[in-house]
This record gives sequence, structure tokens and C-alpha cells, in this order.
Amino acid sequence: MRPVKDPAPSKLDYRMQRLWLTPMFRWLVRWGFPGFAVLAAAVWYIDDEARQTAIVDRWEELIRSVQDRPEFMVSLLRIEGASKQLQEDIQEVLPVDLPLSQFQLDTAALRAKLEELDPVKRAEVRIRSGGVLLLKVTEREPALAWKHEGRITALDATGHHVAQLDDISMAGALPLIAGEGADREAAQALDLIAAAAPVADRLVGLTRVGARRWDVVLTRDQRILLPEEAPAAALDRVLAMHSATDLLARDVTVVDLRLGDRPTLRLSDPAREELKRLQDLERLSYEKDDE
Repeated sequence: MRPVKDPAPSKLDYRMQRLWLTPMFRWLVRWGFPGFAVLAAAVWYIDDEARQTAIVDRWEELIRSVQDRPEFMVSLLRIEGASKQLQEDIQEVLPVDLPLSQFQLDTAALRAKLEELDPVKRAEVRIRSGGVLLLKVTEREPALAWKHEGRITALDATGHHVAQLDDISMAGALPLIAGEGADREAAQALDLIAAAAPVADRLVGLTRVGARRWDVVLTRDQRILLPEEAPAAALDRVLAMHSATDLLARDVTVVDLRLGDRPTLRLSDPAREELKRLQDLERLSYEKDDE
């Protein structure tokens, strides 16, 4: 009699069937193990220096073939908002050799490079259609000429250096300031120059003294010595006295306002001699009257 096969699954079959019903196991069989095998094969394949070099070279060649396409090339340079001299300076310092792929242009670095130039207040860098590199700059406006250490420097209203001038004649109508640290107080200097409008025709310039205060220099070697605090208000007081008494039209060389409550006048040498002569005459007349 032939033995009858037990229709019930064996323990191993039963466990395998139960395991196959597990979602994680099915995922590993369908995707995990094949993926691991592919990854292992890929690692084995590229674990060779020659193959790695070939892959990198091929990738770089592919990138260059895309970047160097004609539609991505920049071949023209256009500068807007700059004077002729500034355009020449920009072309001299700009680290760009055209034609060049736009993928190789770092516009942020170019803008930073432009704004390092003293005359440039603000810069924009754009790539326009047609392969044009557009540099749009806003120049600083010279507001003062600063004389220091034998040099003349044009400054804007904030005291930022704009340009180096060969001589004072190149400053034109720019107000003149001098002295150490005068550039750091450019805004205050402009306020004082505006306050000195009543004597603008006689104003030579301002001198920064000891990096602390200002002297107003006028024609005829006259000086107004301003205090450290509230210099504009002190200058207004002098100009008010001048309006009432023609103070600055007299033989006065120095009006000293460093001590705000005790203004001091210094006469010219001829005026002092004349004053001394008048005082001597007055004293003699008193002596005669006493006799």
C-alpha cells in the first residue's frame, strides 16, 4: 500500500509562507536585495582610479559642451553711468576676459569688485540677451576737497574718498577742508560751510585742528576758532555780530570762540600799534589835565 502524502505544509513551508506575507520581507525581496546587488556592482566598478578619472573627465566634458554653447557665451561689455575715466579704471581692474561662458561669471564677485573702487557708490551686474555683460554704476558725487599730507583728495558728502587730485586747481569750486581727520567729519564741515553762506565770497576753507574742532579760514588771513561742541551755533553768533557791527570787516585777525561764554578778538599788528598809540595819547592828555 502506497503511503498517502500529508496535505498539510511542512514547518519550513509554513514559515516561508508566513514570512512572505510580511510586507517588509516582500519589499526586501523585490527591491532591497536587487538594489543592494546593483549598488555593490556599481561600487565594484568605480572602485578603480582609472575608471574614476574617465568618469570625471567625461562629466566635465559634458558640462563644458553645454556651457560653451553660443547662446550662453558673453562677448560684449557695456558700462552705464560711469565717466570716461571711471570706465577706463573699471576695464583695467575687472577680472574678466571676454568671450566667456555666463556660467563662469560670478556676478556677485564682480559687483563687489566694482564697489571697491572709490568713485563707485553702488553697482549692478547683469547679463543681457545677446551676450552682453552690463555694468551699471552710480558714481559718488564730489562734495569737498580735502588737503592732507601734501595731497588733495575729493570726498563725497559722507567723507568717502572719490578721487585723488593732482593739484588744487582740479578741485574747481569744491569747498576746501584740511587737517587730520577732516574726512571723518565731512558732514559737519558741509553744515559749517552752509552756515557760512553770508561770507561765502570770503571763505577760503575749514581746517580741522587736533582732530577735535574746526577753524574757519577767511581771506585777509582771518580765522574764526570754533569750539568742539555746537560749532555751527557759535559760527552763527559770529556772523550775527558781523551783520550788526561789520566785525569781520575790521582789523581783526582771530575771533576765538573756543570758550563759548568768553569770545576773544585778536587784532592785526597795525591795529594793535594804532590802539597802543591812541592809548598813549589818551594817557598823555590825562597827565596834562592833572598838571
